[in-house]
Amino acid sequence: MIANKHIETMDSLSKEQLQLSRLQKQVKWAYEKSAYYRSVFEKAGVGPNDIETLADIQRIPCMEKAALANISIYDLLTLPLSGVLRISRQGEANTYIKMYTNGDIARNMEMMTRVLVAYGINDTTVVGILGEASDSRLMDVQYALEGMGCSVMLMGSNMDNIVELMTQCHVDVLVSDFRLVTQLIVKLQANGENAEDLYVPSIICLEETLHNPMRAYIERRMHVDTKTVYNSASFGCAGLMYQCKEGKGFHLNEDYYYPEIVEFGSDKVISESHRVGELVITTLTAEAMPLFRLRTGHAVLRLDAQCACGRTMMRVAPPTEYEGNVN
Repeated sequence: MIANKHIETMDSLSKEQLQLSRLQKQVKWAYEKSAYYRSVFEKAGVGPNDIETLADIQRIPCMEKAALANISIYDLLTLPLSGVLRISRQGEANTYIKMYTNGDIARNMEMMTRVLVAYGINDTTVVGILGEASDSRLMDVQYALEGMGCSVMLMGSNMDNIVELMTQCHVDVLVSDFRLVTQLIVKLQANGENAEDLYVPSIICLEETLHNPMRAYIERRMHVDTKTVYNSASFGCAGLMYQCKEGKGFHLNEDYYYPEIVEFGSDKVISESHRVGELVITTLTAEAMPLFRLRTGHAVLRLDAQCACGRTMMRVAPPTEYEGNVN
């Protein structure tokens, strides 16, 4: 199923027109509202009126994640705190403080709804959320599920409580990450219970990478189908990119994020679909903390063939031997 057919199956010309319109507004917003971005743009010799085509984004320099971590959140923030609705600290290896407007949260929920619908979740589904709700990304999942009318079980991260919930209340889908699901398996084993006996048909794992080696272990131990959703701490949302239900790679929500694939160690954009490069992403609709051409550190290979699921949003190949972190 497709939640937003108009957007998710949009033809390439209409999609590019929408992206350009949103990119122009995003550059203008950041230039006018952020001293940091005004300095970056002026140093690069580019202003809002210079973005006439999508290719003009290449006039803006790429940003490294390491540099992002050293920028004050108040330099990135484009409005006063009175305009901020939510503040969250998130991430594991690298942590970020993210701020959101009401509009930012609404768009994150809409993206997450697309993901959930793609995986067959509807108002008859019971979904368990394993993790701390203090992470804004899990809050987006919860709100999206409740907006769809799903039954939501908030499980937290206390393994004793989780085991009790999981053994007494059935869930159709578990939303978590590979680390916490692995801890659950170990806890069940310590209690003399078998994780397979939970009979969880599906697990959605929110990950800051496109591949986790624990996936095969979890699927083997629980006899369960897992799907990976790219859960970016630097962008502060969970629905940016998600694994196609057909197993044909990962789709990226291009109406909210503009993707580029660049050569390793340079800003040169790769146009050929058969070449591996580093994924670079720009926000197109972020209000509180927009980001321009952030290098994600992920090696990807774009797939141009039409996807069996019917979606026309950019698709990258499933991680294989080339997938890794580019530092």
